[in-house]
Amino acid sequence: MTAVHHLTDRNAFLLRGDGFAYALAVTPDGDLRHLHWGGPLEPADVAALLADDARDFGSNTWSSPRAHAEELVAHGGRRLDETALKVEFADGVRALDLAYRSHTVSADQLTVRLADRHYPFAADLHYRVRGGALERWTTLVNDGETLVALDRAYSASWGLPWQPRWEATWLAGMYAAETQVTRRPLGPGRLVLESRRGIPGHAAQPWLALDAGAGDEAGAVWSVALAWSGSWRLAAELAYDGRLHVTTGVNDFDLRHPLAPGTSWTTPVTVGVYTSAGHDDLTDRWHAYERRFVVPRPDVVRPVLYNGWEATFFDVRPESQLELARRAAGLGAELFVVDDGWFAGRDDESAGIGDWTPDRAAFPDGLTPLADEVHALGMRFGVWVEPEAVSPDSDLFRAHPDWIYQWPTRPRTLARQTHLLALSRPDVRTHLVEALDALLSSAPIDALKWDLNRPLTEASDGVGNGSVWLAHVEGFYEVLDRVRARHPDVWIESCASGGGRADLGVMARTEWVWPSDQTDALERLSIQHGYTYAHSPHTMMAWVTDSPTYLTKREIPLRFRFHSAMTGLLGIGGNLAHWPSADLAEAAEYVAQYKQVRATVQYGVMRRLSGAPDDVTALSYRSPSGHQVAVFAFAPSVRHLRRTVQLRLRGLDPAAVYVDGATGTRYSGALLMHHGLRVGLVGDYASELVVLDRA
Repeated sequence: MTAVHHLTDRNAFLLRGDGFAYALAVTPDGDLRHLHWGGPLEPADVAALLADDARDFGSNTWSSPRAHAEELVAHGGRRLDETALKVEFADGVRALDLAYRSHTVSADQLTVRLADRHYPFAADLHYRVRGGALERWTTLVNDGETLVALDRAYSASWGLPWQPRWEATWLAGMYAAETQVTRRPLGPGRLVLESRRGIPGHAAQPWLALDAGAGDEAGAVWSVALAWSGSWRLAAELAYDGRLHVTTGVNDFDLRHPLAPGTSWTTPVTVGVYTSAGHDDLTDRWHAYERRFVVPRPDVVRPVLYNGWEATFFDVRPESQLELARRAAGLGAELFVVDDGWFAGRDDESAGIGDWTPDRAAFPDGLTPLADEVHALGMRFGVWVEPEAVSPDSDLFRAHPDWIYQWPTRPRTLARQTHLLALSRPDVRTHLVEALDALLSSAPIDALKWDLNRPLTEASDGVGNGSVWLAHVEGFYEVLDRVRARHPDVWIESCASGGGRADLGVMARTEWVWPSDQTDALERLSIQHGYTYAHSPHTMMAWVTDSPTYLTKREIPLRFRFHSAMTGLLGIGGNLAHWPSADLAEAAEYVAQYKQVRATVQYGVMRRLSGAPDDVTALSYRSPSGHQVAVFAFAPSVRHLRRTVQLRLRGLDPAAVYVDGATGTRYSGALLMHHGLRVGLVGDYASELVVLDRA
């Protein structure tokens, strides 16, 4: 099936992907009109779309044209709805009047150029079909001889078809409680999700789903996300007559980005996913998109990790790290990561960030001896870094105090006792690339945990060539890309005080993310539940830590802790030196069991089993081949009169037979889906893992 059709007789375009279609057309006046985003259509259907004029302008007080009928809603004229583009020309004019000029079509990509009718300014609208997803972004071009200021430059406007009612689903939260599923009816007005922190932040994911009451297995759902690792904004505006449109892009908070003569700027990619088959299929489509088009090494099974942060905190010494490594290897871990505290001056969080050389008192011969020992134990070796930050008490800051974001006449803001390096500056980016290259070349290091523990403040780099809100993220991407090019075998984990930077932009450059500093296994269930609405489990790291847990002080059994972490990428972060031998032996069994199902968990089809009682969390994973099914069930406390739950599975072959490997019990797929799988949950912090193999 051809992805992009240009219907020359109607000057219209039809983009078709897996299960969706998107259509737009050029009007006789040269405007670019939005026609359709939803289920599949044929080219012959476009004539009916053009005849069904949805641009009803309403009364004189309404926006004209209506936002849902335009491809790019630009500020100007009587456009009173939420706009995606606003500029100021050198003569003070702050309105745009864009008209179609040209287009180019390839197999899966369309670019339409809109140009201002009076000024030498253009907007190139890009579209690319990616399986069941549509990527969109915009390139803004100043072809004139004077500066143009970008005050708002979103990636796209998304027009949705009329529905009798709308419900919105998004992922809200806070530090240590990220990605909580939030679902609300959408009333007239604007729902605004955003971050102004310079990173995507903990309060919300740059992701939104909209439907008219869809369930897990049925109903149309539209979803939009943004691939941007900085401040962002997503607004869904619903008019009283049921017309809905969504805009998303970089946040225009404090933006004011100058576009010099003869230059252009390209927005980040926004991604739209549509399904007619409910929220289960929406999840499948987002997971498939990430695995196929976003994350590096998409087909490589992720390793079992050990990280020593909660075991030693800043007290990082070779002998204690080696003892932890020996015990981690004994459990079956495959990657050992030394967290914060390994570098010079790092006895606590007051100093050392920015000087990425080993503490000579602890590591007189560098990291190579420890890395060699870890490799000899059969594990890969990684270290924690926070390259974008710098401590005032560091050699780097003393040498280059001008390399941070700061206002010359205002106090500097510390966060976790660090400043933020101005990655908007080429000299800072070059320094970071060289410093990380030197670190990775100094020892056999296989992985980095890349952290950031502060927001962007004092948005000035002393150079003033553009908005640092944009330039910092672009500099961050450049540094990551250059380091990966020099060290292509190094794996990178993204972290920002937990889940502060877990977006499609950073996922394109890292193997997985750390979704939260919350390692309490019970709290993690809701975090992981929400995270996997938008992201694949093969990007989600989860640790088994000590009991009582670090943040909540809650006592949780080892079994529950492991089962919770086994629903994503299994990591271990407890102080293994203090674990009794019985716990170590039990843990090794869980690691071995995880390795039997991890390909299914990481790359299979996930289902949230919502038919369980409210106090039970249950989910299943079906392997890509369909030959293995892993079912997890959790309950914080089980009443005596309900010692088991009946879980109705979804997505199985009703004619197939599935065998419980632990008991030998055989079930038909039809029985498991229509009657259910009985899972025993007894006592407090009860959990079960049932593995079914297709006979």
